[in-house]
Amino acid sequence: MIKTLGSIKNIDEARALSKLDFDIVDIKDVNDGALGYVGNNQIELIAKAITNKDLSVTAGNYSHPNNIEVEKKLKFLCSIGIKYMKIGIFNMNFLDQHAIFLEKVSSYNIQTVGVIFANKDLQLNDILEVCKLDYNGLMIDTVTKSKMSTLDILDRDFLMHFIQECRKKNKFCGISGSINQDNIENAMQCKSDFIGFRGALCLPTQRKYLDIKKCTDILNKVRDINLKMYQEAV
Repeated sequence: MIKTLGSIKNIDEARALSKLDFDIVDIKDVNDGALGYVGNNQIELIAKAITNKDLSVTAGNYSHPNNIEVEKKLKFLCSIGIKYMKIGIFNMNFLDQHAIFLEKVSSYNIQTVGVIFANKDLQLNDILEVCKLDYNGLMIDTVTKSKMSTLDILDRDFLMHFIQECRKKNKFCGISGSINQDNIENAMQCKSDFIGFRGALCLPTQRKYLDIKKCTDILNKVRDINLKMYQEAV
């Protein structure tokens, strides 16, 4: 079954999503670029309030993670039991810095997820190079939020190549980036380990505010598609 990741920005949204069937609750500052960091205080509040879900946190919009700020954040997240830290791979020229950082933090009990971006001229060779890094998992997202989704930018063959390479390297993988009611089945047909949502969970004209009905509608559709895919497989 393909899992669901829902992104939230504060403790109020966290409490709302904790009552729903999202597999992963992703904590990020949705007003600060692709991977904004909401701050230690907010994260700690959320971690204390949600004990029945796996939590992930976005590390911030750094050109690479090999700096003291990201390392401090990772140590803090590890100390309060966050399961995943999402780290942006914004520039392929800094992959060596990612490798150094991952080696430095390899002993910490937290899973690192490298995030690559569909609308940053992503190439097939980039997938091969990123998969060499010691991230526990990788996901594709969009760096800017617009009407163009990951599925509009990258074709099915590209996404399947990404997923296959992750599997070869024993990494879990996810697809995000303006996935919604209209394209969710196409995204799930790629059979990544999880699908990530934010805009599809919000009011139509306001990505800043969650809409519980839309959250429920997305979860119901994911459930139905998972069931359909299972029945087709057997």
